[in-house]
Amino acid sequence: MGGKKKQKQEGNVIPFPNLGSRLVEKGMEHIEKREFKHAVELYSQARELDPENPDVNVGLIVSFVEVGRYIEARDLCKEMLHKGIGDYFQIVNIYLMVLLQLNEHEEMVMTIEALLDDNQVPHDKIDHFEKMLAFSTRVLEENEDMFVEIEEEERTEVGFDDDEWFAGKSDEEIFRNISRFSDANIRAFIPSVQKFLLDVAAHPFLKTLLIHILQEQEYDKNVRLTKLSQEMDIIPTEILPMKDTDFFKTVTSLVERQLEQENPSLLAMATSLIERQQFVMYPIAPEESSFPIWACAYHTVAEKYQTGDNTANKRAAQYGVSPDSVHEMILQINRIEEFSYGNI
Repeated sequence: MGGKKKQKQEGNVIPFPNLGSRLVEKGMEHIEKREFKHAVELYSQARELDPENPDVNVGLIVSFVEVGRYIEARDLCKEMLHKGIGDYFQIVNIYLMVLLQLNEHEEMVMTIEALLDDNQVPHDKIDHFEKMLAFSTRVLEENEDMFVEIEEEERTEVGFDDDEWFAGKSDEEIFRNISRFSDANIRAFIPSVQKFLLDVAAHPFLKTLLIHILQEQEYDKNVRLTKLSQEMDIIPTEILPMKDTDFFKTVTSLVERQLEQENPSLLAMATSLIERQQFVMYPIAPEESSFPIWACAYHTVAEKYQTGDNTANKRAAQYGVSPDSVHEMILQINRIEEFSYGNI
């Protein structure tokens, strides 16, 4: 019986010499449909057949990230880096993005410092990595300071007056104070929160953090918001979550169509860029007609981060938009990027 069983198992492989390729193709189809759980299953099977295939591994990492399995994505990145699978710098980029999602800032600091010390970062990306390093270092310092404060206060409820939350504070101090709202009833501080949301000089990243807390605490009253030179009224409970907006879903989908088969690692970088910028912009909703231009511009900017090449004209043809509109949008993306997490 044992011999028959072995023969049957071998028979499963012989009729399907291209099984790995078929699994990858099906996995890409599921990614396009945003059916990431199915993509995980298919890429996992493909990896059993070809465990050191870079495209299979990157496809599995992207799928892991999309279903929130960040620990598995992190571990697979580490394995690829250890074994030298795929493009080292591309995998490091994905690895750092996953670490950011896991709030593993200590590992981010160690990784980036090692890259900078060994001169492994391309010259045009040194500034980006230094900003990431500065951000993670500040988070670690703030976490340490907060732990000391909690010990000193013996975990008593914070008793700040309204104006003490924001007035005269640095962005780092405001970031720390906003985090405390998660454990307090934000309704008691609405006048101060409203004043901050209308402050044109206040950082848009910090305003988004406040909006998320208002949503989490089901605040159903109108608040007025000024962000990126736009002013609007919102009711936190009535606006869609960031990743459910038409802008985010459509722009991400358009980029996926172009990159999921061509370059999964570039897709991961472009998706991370879109998420980071959407966090700064939210809940601003660009005109639907501009979605393809945004998608093309994000693709182009991510590609420049990865390769250093400016491919705006080439990508404009792919997305069916004018090169001039793409160049103009890239300028807008660069302005928004100045507000990214690296500058908090």
